[in-house]
Amino acid sequence: MAEPEFEIEVDDETYEVKAIKAYLRGELKAKDLHASLEVSRATAHRMVSRFKEEGAGGLISKKVGNKNRAFSSQFRSDVLTIVREKYADFGPTLAAEKLEEIHDLRISDEKLRQWMIEEKLWTDRKGRQPRIFSPRDPRPRCGELIQVDGSYHRWFEKRGGECCLIVFIDDATSELKLLRFVEHETSYNYMNCLMVYIQRFGRPEALFADRHSIFRATNPKGNGVRMPTQFARACGKLEIQIICAKTPQAKGRVERANRTLQDRLIKGMRLANISTMEEGNRFLEKYRLDHNRRFAREPLDPSDAHRPAPNADLRNLLTYAVERKVFKDLSLSYNKLKIILDDCPLARKAVGSKVSIVQTLQGDLEILYDEQAIPFRVFDKIRRVRDVPEVVDHKRLGSALALCKTISEVEPHHYKRNAHVLAGFRKNFRDPTDPESTRLLNPPRELRRAHNGRPRAPLGRHPIVICSHSLESNEKEFEKP
Repeated sequence: MAEPEFEIEVDDETYEVKAIKAYLRGELKAKDLHASLEVSRATAHRMVSRFKEEGAGGLISKKVGNKNRAFSSQFRSDVLTIVREKYADFGPTLAAEKLEEIHDLRISDEKLRQWMIEEKLWTDRKGRQPRIFSPRDPRPRCGELIQVDGSYHRWFEKRGGECCLIVFIDDATSELKLLRFVEHETSYNYMNCLMVYIQRFGRPEALFADRHSIFRATNPKGNGVRMPTQFARACGKLEIQIICAKTPQAKGRVERANRTLQDRLIKGMRLANISTMEEGNRFLEKYRLDHNRRFAREPLDPSDAHRPAPNADLRNLLTYAVERKVFKDLSLSYNKLKIILDDCPLARKAVGSKVSIVQTLQGDLEILYDEQAIPFRVFDKIRRVRDVPEVVDHKRLGSALALCKTISEVEPHHYKRNAHVLAGFRKNFRDPTDPESTRLLNPPRELRRAHNGRPRAPLGRHPIVICSHSLESNEKEFEKP
């Protein structure tokens, strides 16, 4: 049975048009018209006149499409021309700033962003295509590429503090080559780990790391040249190439290994009741062998790419080297030390020039000029102004904070320090040697009013007492290069 067909009639006329037509046909009076349109009598007559002259289009407001504050088409064209020619790779915010500073064209960054999107000069986040990281094939031989990374984590959970785990993993086999717990990710610790690695397996062809300042200089010189870092310079002596990844996905093998270690290793140390780095480093070798037995794979090429260790002593290759100028009195400064060179022809030749100060991982110093050693002696430590706090390098910040914690534990809070609310106005806090405390013991009303009921400044000085064993342990950390 065929379904009945219905014709749907669409009425395009607005209510105003129907009312005016009814008025013109005499079906509505004038007072009914302006009451129906909810306008005044004069406005209703103007609408009727426009309808007679222009039809239904005459009832549309003349303000439609008239943007009083809109930029002209010529201004829009000029702005986009400048952006296209000079600031094509600029973001909208920076481009708007440069347009105002250089070209004296004021426009909001949001409006410029809309124009740049319309002209395909800018792509917003919604329109950007997701970045695709295609996997690469692993290196065919063992030792051809070693991925290195440091992972900060609470490896001992609540049983110990946070530390860093340095990981060396082979790209060809996914085999953990070296694991080491250290306090911080520094060049000193990476050099120590590299020395242990070379002694065990030999020299790898390349190290694959992130763009940390240990592996890559962050601030190039004026000519754009990046000077090698201390670790990169030492690797250059060993003929080991350093490759820096631009994204974490590029070194995904070591990143995934860190994720696995943060699960399995933590639980393993919890079962073994390990809570210190020393115990953890002894446990790491056992865990490494078990991890490789489960997750390592065979390389595509069975040959080993490791090269034998160099004939020279590794301690003389993995060193810090800096340049210092020699003064006329054959002295130079290094690491808060004043060094005096022995009077010899080579030392006299070096006056006014720069010599290389080489420091081994064990702290031994050697001064070289034209690759020749100059005998020297340490004259004295450089004097420092009293009561001036030391500028602590960020890599030693953890040790400095540990020292501050030791000081606060040994010397607890006292009511007479830090302008405490009870300082000066209680008999049991009186210090006979402190005249300020004695004066404020029973202060008159004027003095209380001046101090608002309590003194505003610390009263007297209190010595800081430090445990000798805590100080020695922290000094050892500070003396590390």
